[in-house]
Amino acid sequence: MTSRPALLRRLLAGRSGSAAVEFALVLPFMVLLCFAFVGAGRLFWNYHIAVSSVRDAARYAARLPMSCGGLTNAGDTTKVQNVTRTGTADGSGSPLIATWTSNATVTVTVSCVSNAGGTYSGRYDGMTSVPRVQVSATPPYIESFGPLTGVTLTSFTVSAQQAWTE
Repeated sequence: MTSRPALLRRLLAGRSGSAAVEFALVLPFMVLLCFAFVGAGRLFWNYHIAVSSVRDAARYAARLPMSCGGLTNAGDTTKVQNVTRTGTADGSGSPLIATWTSNATVTVTVSCVSNAGGTYSGRYDGMTSVPRVQVSATPPYIESFGPLTGVTLTSFTVSAQQAWTE
C-alpha cells in the first residue's frame, strides 16, 4: 500500500491527461474564433455584393437622361433603386442580399461638377458643368453569430458616383 504523499507525487508527475485538459481549455476560444471568421467572411461577402450593385446602378443611372437638377424621367429613380437592390431595372429579380427588401435604403442624387479642364469628353465637350449621379445604399445586415461573437452590426453604407462618358 502506498502512502498519501507518494500517491500525490505520482499523480502530479503523471502527464497522461495533460493534452486533453489543454484541449478542453483552448476549445471554447477556438470555436469562438471559428464563428468570428465565418461572420466576418459573410459580412465581407455582403459588402462586396452591395458595392458591386451600387457601382452597376451608378453606371446605369449615368446613361439615363439627366440634367444638373436630377434625372429627367420620373420613374428613373425607381429603376436605379431596383438595379441597385435586385440587378434588374423592373425589380423582378430576387434581392441580391436576402434581407434587402426595400428600395427606401437606396438614394440617388444628381449634382454638377466642373468640366473646366475638359475632364469629361464626348457629349460634354465644351460644357462648363457636367451632371454626375451618386448612388448610395444602406442594405440591412443580420449577423448570424452576433450574440455569440458580440457583434451588433445591423447595416452598412456603400456609395458610388459616375458621370456619363463616351
